[in-house]
Amino acid sequence: MKKIILHITFIFLLAEIASAQDVHFSQFDFSPLHQSAANTGNFNGDYRFTAIHRNQYRSVTVPYKSIGASFDMNHNLTDEKMSYWSSGIMFEQDKTGDAGYSTLDIELSVAWNRFLDSDKKHRITLGLQPGWFQNGLDFSELYFGNQYDNGSFDSNLPTNENPDQTKNNNFNLNAGLGYRYLFSEESDMQIILGMNHLNKPNLSYYGDKAPLFMRFTALAMFNIRMSERLYLLPQLLYYNQNKFNQINGGANLSFRSADTKNYRFLAGVFYRNKDAVIGRLGAGYNNLDIGFAYDFNISDLKRASNGRGAYEIALTYIIHTVKPLKKNPPCPVY
Repeated sequence: MKKIILHITFIFLLAEIASAQDVHFSQFDFSPLHQSAANTGNFNGDYRFTAIHRNQYRSVTVPYKSIGASFDMNHNLTDEKMSYWSSGIMFEQDKTGDAGYSTLDIELSVAWNRFLDSDKKHRITLGLQPGWFQNGLDFSELYFGNQYDNGSFDSNLPTNENPDQTKNNNFNLNAGLGYRYLFSEESDMQIILGMNHLNKPNLSYYGDKAPLFMRFTALAMFNIRMSERLYLLPQLLYYNQNKFNQINGGANLSFRSADTKNYRFLAGVFYRNKDAVIGRLGAGYNNLDIGFAYDFNISDLKRASNGRGAYEIALTYIIHTVKPLKKNPPCPVY
């Protein structure tokens, strides 16, 4: 009986996932292109690689596993130019539950960046992400009502479920808008907006309509220099997707060594509404940053999970190239 209840519960959860929610990451600053196309090229450097892995609800059922990776770059970003282009590519895969409900998302990304003043303190960004979205399900791992006879389950009974397909492939389109204000060389604020699944890809396995609803994202990030080596990094993320709303907010405290050593250490606490308290740790050296997060579950699911939610491991690597001189330097006079 317990197994039957667990599978019925999973089916309800699956229906909610299929109709409402995208994958989410607690370390959302390590998955920038997932949040918005306007984050394409939104970093100090020329090339950026990111990767993130999330493992969730291992203590309750088959763990939910999500991975993401991206590469983006800035084109012709020089001191003289007031605008420049950025481009990139994003990959995400998610697998959940006993029946292995999975999504695969591959997006190309392009953004146009424009400084609004000669001091380059104000910048706006417009981004676009066309790509491919796939969702799939293993129906052989599901139990259906037709397989129960007088309250007993019989796997030999037909399910009478005949889906047209077990995988859907769809074109997908995302867009984004960003604004950055530079308080000083060491402090800034950013407001990022994202609109995902503008064309509402169809997720149905039966030839009817089951749209993946549009997701609206609003992200605010601050980088505030408190002292010579101490920085406060408040962040606030809001998701809306059909009837699903999520708020994730908190702050990281970052300690940075002297410039000659270039070490960084980070610790933070975040709260995701009605779901989890998130602890974060991170470290960086030169071009590489790594992060670890753990979600302590505080929703009603904590009765089954004992408060254990999810863990994440992430990294970012940024490459800075040496820009060639635009003019030949004058020969010294001896």
